[in-house]
Amino acid sequence: MRSAKDGQMRNSSPVAPEDSALADELRATLTGKPIRSGFNRRLSHEIFNFIADLAKIVLVFILCACFLLGGFLSGMLLGYISSAKPLSIADLTNTEEVQTSFVYDSEGNVIAKLTGNENVDRIYVSISDVKNTYIDEAITSIEDERFYEHSGIDIRRIGSAVLSAVANGGTATYGGSTITQQTVKLITGDDEHSTSRKVQEWFSAMSLEQDLSKDEIMELYINLAPMGNNYVGIQAAAQNYFGKNAAELNLTECAFLAGLPKSPSYYNPRRESGRRNALRRMRIVLSKMHELGKITDEEYEEALNTELVFKTREARSSNDINSYFAEYAIKEAVNDLAEARGISKALATTIIYNRGYHIYTTLEPDVQAVVDEAFMNRDLFQTDPSALADLPEKPQAGMVVMNVKTGAIAAMQGGYGTKTVNLGLNRATDAYRSPGSSIKPILDYAPALDLQIITPSMIYTDQESHLDPSNEGKVWPLNADRSYAGPMTIRRAITQSKNTIAVQVWNDVGGDTALWYLSREGIDRLEEGSYPAQAIGALTTGVSPLEMCGAYNTLAASGTYTEPHAYTEVRDNDGNVVLTCHPKSYKVFTDETSFLISDMLEDVITDGTASGHAAIVTNNNGEYIGTAGKTGTTDDNLDKWFCGYTPYYSAAVWYGYDNRLRQTVIPSGDRNNAIRIWYYVMSRIHGDCPSVGFPKPDTIIQVQVCSSGYYANEWCVQEGTVYTDYFIAGSYLTPTSDKPCPIHKGPEPEANAEDQEAPQ
Repeated sequence: MRSAKDGQMRNSSPVAPEDSALADELRATLTGKPIRSGFNRRLSHEIFNFIADLAKIVLVFILCACFLLGGFLSGMLLGYISSAKPLSIADLTNTEEVQTSFVYDSEGNVIAKLTGNENVDRIYVSISDVKNTYIDEAITSIEDERFYEHSGIDIRRIGSAVLSAVANGGTATYGGSTITQQTVKLITGDDEHSTSRKVQEWFSAMSLEQDLSKDEIMELYINLAPMGNNYVGIQAAAQNYFGKNAAELNLTECAFLAGLPKSPSYYNPRRESGRRNALRRMRIVLSKMHELGKITDEEYEEALNTELVFKTREARSSNDINSYFAEYAIKEAVNDLAEARGISKALATTIIYNRGYHIYTTLEPDVQAVVDEAFMNRDLFQTDPSALADLPEKPQAGMVVMNVKTGAIAAMQGGYGTKTVNLGLNRATDAYRSPGSSIKPILDYAPALDLQIITPSMIYTDQESHLDPSNEGKVWPLNADRSYAGPMTIRRAITQSKNTIAVQVWNDVGGDTALWYLSREGIDRLEEGSYPAQAIGALTTGVSPLEMCGAYNTLAASGTYTEPHAYTEVRDNDGNVVLTCHPKSYKVFTDETSFLISDMLEDVITDGTASGHAAIVTNNNGEYIGTAGKTGTTDDNLDKWFCGYTPYYSAAVWYGYDNRLRQTVIPSGDRNNAIRIWYYVMSRIHGDCPSVGFPKPDTIIQVQVCSSGYYANEWCVQEGTVYTDYFIAGSYLTPTSDKPCPIHKGPEPEANAEDQEAPQ
């Protein structure tokens, strides 16, 4: 291009920087060598910058993670809080007055009162009644010194507990829970160790602080705190340990009781070691009260030098002792109330015992009277008392009677003789013992009938067997008489209680299927898994008379299981229905199965292992009432059972020894006492009942069969091997004329003369 100014051509192509005019000028002015880097950066500076940049990146990631985690945690906390159940405490906070609760039988008669002298295990006391004592100062000093300052949770205490845990290898020397949090746990009964539960507990504690005053929270705590030996609350503890009301407690006694809830069993004043532990903790409580200025120097020294006078345990009068049935009905109501309201059983118990509730039970007084009479009859328990003189304990029993029609518990007894304590062992509901052969009808034979695997006339062989898969070389099982009778019908096997055939039938049913049936009958042992010894009663976890009665009641009720229950409804003091019992009820066995097993179990009484000690039940007119039952004996005669039923009542009896000191074999003369107790009761409670047998479905037919198990032909009749038995019409197991007995065929036809001629 030519410039307009000089008229010459100029080159417009790019020039390298080192060849530019600026570079020429710089070179003209610079002399010598460079003495430092043109960028002016040392290695350390570069490393520092790199670390700083990396830190910025990490910080950004951390902030992002915090935002994400914070959102997640917030959502999680909101989820925990939203799932927290509201605390149901209206029954305890709406009045300071303790009201007597009542328990009634099915005819409206009072059978128990629940307050005052009748209930020394838990008695509600108002905080105003004990304000003049040191109980609240003692409790706050040892459990929560900033109770009157925090809003439900104590951040300082939580942090201190964490530091204590770190300093002590993961175990804190004290907890971080406030009295309010402990009260929440006493209300809900929820003591699961999890993050969700702890968050819910914090939220509930703060909510409780919003709803109640500090004194009201303290009132709940002193009435719900466990004090050892089934005593709940300071009033019950004061009366039982010191023989006085809580309002009369002195400083030393207050400090003593304040220390018990931390570990009621460790500080149990009824044991010598527990009392020593409790006295040491009492001195710690007093020291803490003194340190916090709750008591003066003089009060502290005087309290340390005050000797505690403990009350000796006194025998209660019979009027103070609730019956086994009443205790069980109360327990049922407590469990149902706790579940319905999401509260602890301790709180539900306190409500039911102290708030004027009315529990209407299923107890039938006439039936209970007969059961009580039987359990006071020494002749039914000790046929030869002199033979028991050297035994460490006397024989015991437990019995439950149920109404077949309703599935309700009509009566129960949990021990022989006069009941002397409340909340002792109830052998009717809580003694789990091996059932022996009494398990066979409900675990082996009824399921096999229901699945149409067997019929009463089907033939099995009683013979030496090796049915233990874990020891195939061992002869097992053995029969009670250690002998074998060869081929026999199912009916006879049940009547004579043959172990070999019971295990064979169990195998045919399948162990898991048999356990499933048993669980449907109210005896859930599915977690045990199946093994052959179960077929003859060797369960890992034994059974109670209540469970056995419920299972046999299923057979009596045409195969319908109804959950045994002891109450119908509970009302509060204003007559409002608080609880209504709705027992589970469903079909387990067909009508046909129930009839067939009942018919065979009737043979046990007339011709089998119970004959001679029990008989068919009759009414006052001597008329027949269908009666079925089964004996049960465990190895070495440690347990004896009889479980049976009529169309009106089912009953189960366990007889034996508690075996607290040693295993006691039942003497030979007493080994039929379970049957005798059962028959004593059942023969006396059917007096006004109309004559009736077990309901026979239209599908049940009678067929003449041969002792071989086949349909009887004329030759069977001539051989005298024919009998009549029951079958299900249309079942493939029912013998028919087109398949007659192949064993009895009569004489072979003679050949005619022409046939006898020799061939030419």
